[in-house]
Amino acid sequence: MNTAARLYHSGDTGDLHAVVEILRERFPQRPFALAGFSLGGNVVLKYLGEQGPQAVGGIVAAVGVSVPYDLSAGATYLERFGGRLYAGYLLRKLQRKIVAKARLMPPRVDVQRAAAARTFRVFDDAATAPLHGFQDAEDYYARSSSAAFVSSIRVPTLLIHSEDDPFLPAAAIPREGISNNAHLVRAIVPDGGHVGFVGRSLPWRPFFWAEAEVARYLAAALFPNA
Repeated sequence: MNTAARLYHSGDTGDLHAVVEILRERFPQRPFALAGFSLGGNVVLKYLGEQGPQAVGGIVAAVGVSVPYDLSAGATYLERFGGRLYAGYLLRKLQRKIVAKARLMPPRVDVQRAAAARTFRVFDDAATAPLHGFQDAEDYYARSSSAAFVSSIRVPTLLIHSEDDPFLPAAAIPREGISNNAHLVRAIVPDGGHVGFVGRSLPWRPFFWAEAEVARYLAAALFPNA
C-alpha cells in the first residue's frame, strides 16, 4: 500500500501516462499495446480518449474488457440484490485500506462514514471523491466514466463486453459512441459475465474466450508479419 494520503480511482490515468512515457523514452523504436480489464479498462479507454491523436505514437493497439463505461449506472446496478455480493466483497477491501490509512486522511474525508458504507456510492461520496478533488460521488462518476471519452480514441481498440455483465446494465453500454468511431472494434456478446467469458470446454480444461481474443488481437497488431 502506498504511504501517501491517496488511494486510486476509476478515472486516475496519471500512473498509466507515466508508464507510457517511460516506455516511449526507453524504447522509442518499439511498438507496444495496452490492455485493461474492468476498472483497468476504464482507465485505458479514458487515457486514450484524453490523449486523442497524441496517444498514437508507439501505441499500435489497445483492448478493453468488461469496462464499466458509466460509473454512476454501474454503482446503481450493484445496489440491486444480484450485485450486492460483488459490491460487498470489493467494498470490504476498500474499507480496510481507508481504515489502515485513517491517520493520513485529510479532514474532508469522512473515514467513519466510508468504513460503514454499504454501497459504492456512499463510500465514494465519503472518501474517493473528496480525497481526489471531486465535489461528490456523482461528480467523480461523471468526470471519470470512459463513456465520455470513447469518441476521442484514435488507437485501434478492441472492446469486449457482455450484456449480462453484473457491474453494468446493458443499456449503459455506449453503443452509439463506439459505433461512430472507426478506430473501435466492438465485440459485445449476450453472455459472459464480468471478465469471465468461459467458452465451451472440458470442466477440468476451461477455455477463456476473452483472453484468447485479447492475445489474438494484440498479436496481430504487434506482429503483423508473423
